[in-house]
Amino acid sequence: MSRLRDSALRFLAGVMVAGAAVATGVPTAAQAADSEWDWWLDTYGVQAAHDAGLTGAGVKIAVIDESINPNLPVFQGRSLTVSDSVICPDRTPAATDVADAGAIHGSTVTAMIIGNGAGAGGLRGIAPEADVTFYGYGTGSDDCRPDTDLEITDFGYAVKTAVDDGADIITTSITMGARSADGPAVAYALSRGVAIIAGTPNPDMLAVYDKDLGAMNGIVAASAIGREGDLQTSENGEVLALAQTTVVAAGKNLPSVGRADDWDASAPSSGSSFAAPVVAGMLALAAQKTPAASGTQLVQALVRTTNGQVHDLTRSDDGYGYGAAWLPTLLSVDPTTFPDETPLVDKAAGIPTPDQISEATTAGGYVPIVKADSFQQYGDDDAPSGPDLGGLVIWLVAGAAGILVVAILIVVAIVIAQRRKAGKGITP
Repeated sequence: MSRLRDSALRFLAGVMVAGAAVATGVPTAAQAADSEWDWWLDTYGVQAAHDAGLTGAGVKIAVIDESINPNLPVFQGRSLTVSDSVICPDRTPAATDVADAGAIHGSTVTAMIIGNGAGAGGLRGIAPEADVTFYGYGTGSDDCRPDTDLEITDFGYAVKTAVDDGADIITTSITMGARSADGPAVAYALSRGVAIIAGTPNPDMLAVYDKDLGAMNGIVAASAIGREGDLQTSENGEVLALAQTTVVAAGKNLPSVGRADDWDASAPSSGSSFAAPVVAGMLALAAQKTPAASGTQLVQALVRTTNGQVHDLTRSDDGYGYGAAWLPTLLSVDPTTFPDETPLVDKAAGIPTPDQISEATTAGGYVPIVKADSFQQYGDDDAPSGPDLGGLVIWLVAGAAGILVVAILIVVAIVIAQRRKAGKGITP
């Protein structure tokens, strides 16, 4: 099964196309800091939050992506760890080769959270003092099966590992179809009060993922908007209005860290890959301000403070979901006053189920599944699968029943034959 990383592909396409346009004049960090690329920092009042001491300090964020170059100037002085946990066997999450497109993507996404403004693009993170751990699949076009006895996907394994490592917030900008095997890992995260954010599909891959990770219960689906609040559009001008969107956030005309041929170059790019870490950073600042709040309470606060207003839960299917995530308003409320349960239920993928969430909460840990169809992906019949144990049991039962019936018939036939022989002996 091929994992079509549409958020990454859309983002990288923007880097390569726009990069060609600016190849003769790559902006320096200082220029980028004063450019329109920083519009999102001003829009969300990020500097004001930092001035108030809210920088994400003490909050643990897990970034799940392909790969990252941790040696880039933008990460110097920041708390960045590349996890030793191997999600995909025989793949390396740390990559310094600029030809590794996944490293450009993962580095840019991470810099949106903790970037120091140095290097290409001059990215300054929204939660610069957060503790970030990067969990990389490694570069590869196919899904992998983690080296574990668990019936679990690579995404689910990354989530479970991050939760076990103490993550408060998990964000991913690698979009893929939701699979039932992901249910227990997401339920586990929710039961431990961990918030999960996922970037939604971009226009070029919409037909592939009609039920992506953001369509799973409990996951915040973040879609991209521009400076004027405009959604992404396809090549033919069709507005990308995804029904599964939870909130929208900055994701258009933002800088990349590196370009397809040069770590010292950057280019304006667009995609939901940006929106997910922006939302994760907002939640990190709120978590620092109210450390007693659980991840589910933070999400409750997030969806009740959109568009610059505090309001009851009101959602639309016009592509904006609950509205535009809004940092100043989010920071104006006390998340602990909201229910400690996810408000994101009854979503299209239907997983994790309420029972799975309840079981994980009761068990106080990860509750594995052993169903043979656990790798079934919505809209993907080629997903890897384990042995069909359920079918095997049915076959064995049916076979045993058949053997029993045959045995009974043989016994009856023998008895009848013996009686007939006996009858012949007494006939006059």
